[in-house]
Amino acid sequence: MSKKNAWKGKVLNLLNERAMSSTELSERLGREMRYAPHARKITLVLRGDKRFRELEQVSVDSWLRAESHKVSLWGLLGQNYAFDYPYTSVSA
Repeated sequence: MSKKNAWKGKVLNLLNERAMSSTELSERLGREMRYAPHARKITLVLRGDKRFRELEQVSVDSWLRAESHKVSLWGLLGQNYAFDYPYTSVSA
């Protein structure tokens, strides 16, 4: 397997439990990987992979920005999630 975007397998495992924003995914990957992808890279790569689906845009706060901004909330294609945070996985 190519090392390019090898982190997608870890994201698959994370999204089995609950839906996560791209910033959450970046933080979680950063705990496990030396060079974790940033939120924008995660969004661009996951949009091109049919196993993932973009659920909605959620607002997040930032230390670097004066106001909150919107980021993508990600889930798996065949998975259902709760409507409220922490967006846990629910059975159909």
